[in-house]
Amino acid sequence: MKKRLVRITALSTVLGTLALSASIGLAAEEDSVKPMGDGTDFSITGKRSWADGTRNTVNLSAYTEGEGRDLTKVRVYSYFYINGDLKHKDYDNDPSYASVEYEKKVTNLIDTEIRSSHYAYNSFGDKIERVSEAYWPE
Repeated sequence: MKKRLVRITALSTVLGTLALSASIGLAAEEDSVKPMGDGTDFSITGKRSWADGTRNTVNLSAYTEGEGRDLTKVRVYSYFYINGDLKHKDYDNDPSYASVEYEKKVTNLIDTEIRSSHYAYNSFGDKIERVSEAYWPE
């Protein structure tokens, strides 16, 4: 009875190992299993803030672009100022490209400014941060 139990256990272990190996092999062939990164393969590849205006129109925008195997999302967070006063703030999140824009009709436009923070996040929650700003008139 003990020999039979030992044989069944050994056979179950071998069959289970074979089944697991086969399923891992199939998943790898389907490219659904990717090697785990160490969290360092992510970066901000592009960032910018723009400010443009005329006598009565303001157009402010910013973007963040990122890439890398460990990149999970990018974010841009911007503050929009008209004639020295904070008028609006906005943000956007996206897996690789985030952007915001603000356009406003204004009477007596003297100056405008945008201040932006640009972020890239990896799968471990680490982040890279950069800043940019733009003014009109320059």
